[in-house]
Amino acid sequence: MVKYIQTVVVLFLIVSCKQTKEESFEKQSDSSEFAEYPSDIKLITSDIDLFWKSYDNLLKDTLNNGFETYLENGSIGLKDFVPDRIESAEKLKDLVLSEKQYYSNIRPSSYKILDFKKQIIASCYALEYLYPEAVFPPVYFLIGRTTSGGTDSENGLMIALEVYSDGDFTTDYGRPSLDIEIMPNVVIHELIHFLQKDDIEDETLLKYCIREGSADFIAELVSGEKTKLANGADVYPYGEKNERELWIEFNNSLNSKDLSPWLYSQTPDGRPQNLGYWMGYKIVEAYYQKSNDKKKALRDILNIDNYRQFLEQSEYSKKFE
Repeated sequence: MVKYIQTVVVLFLIVSCKQTKEESFEKQSDSSEFAEYPSDIKLITSDIDLFWKSYDNLLKDTLNNGFETYLENGSIGLKDFVPDRIESAEKLKDLVLSEKQYYSNIRPSSYKILDFKKQIIASCYALEYLYPEAVFPPVYFLIGRTTSGGTDSENGLMIALEVYSDGDFTTDYGRPSLDIEIMPNVVIHELIHFLQKDDIEDETLLKYCIREGSADFIAELVSGEKTKLANGADVYPYGEKNERELWIEFNNSLNSKDLSPWLYSQTPDGRPQNLGYWMGYKIVEAYYQKSNDKKKALRDILNIDNYRQFLEQSEYSKKFE
């Protein structure tokens, strides 16, 4: 399927011409910065230089917090990223000073982000082929506090580059960097979140796992299997090896509003973190594979309004009967 879509991308680039999007595009975006076509997507890197200038100033004079300037003068994407992830200039300063060697190690990689522009655009074309309603908001590349590799807001996608590198580096508190080669996959994962319909009344574990699994599944379809490495190399292999046991455990807690230990938390038993991504992926994969109309299946996945019903329609649980 992936090779097929990649071939479609090449043909699409050669023969396509710009056509009017469906009316849904007009409803989704009133911003002139939102690209209707993948080739017009904006990759904004101004926060990278701003961070490293603030970083250098901090190391010259640690009594003054240069990151106040970084956060005040940063892009709208950076400002959207602050509340739940960076939190404050003071917290960013404290973390950077305690992890100076790590930040120094990943610095060269952060300047390479535009090396992936063609791959990002190609993946966006593959997504548009499968989901013509897609729009392409700006992507803001920034440096954060190693708390998150990326997220989205109404203003676009935010990717925190300190989490990625072209070398094997680990923070003093134990977080390893991810291979920067997965950057196109990460961008598409966050783009899927941007495009997903959401039911804000549903706060169940099932919902969040399906949402994360959907983003991984579709990102893999259009940008390749490296998507599965975004949470570490052991998550998907562990899930496949222990599928029956994990499903039984998950099925007993899928209506819970406690997301741990499946998502965004440490695991008490030494299992890989974020197995909820894998579990959601398996449910979405089952739904997609049983559907004869793959484009309709993708529309369904991106517009779920009842997660329990979606699980039932996927028939994923039948394999364990």
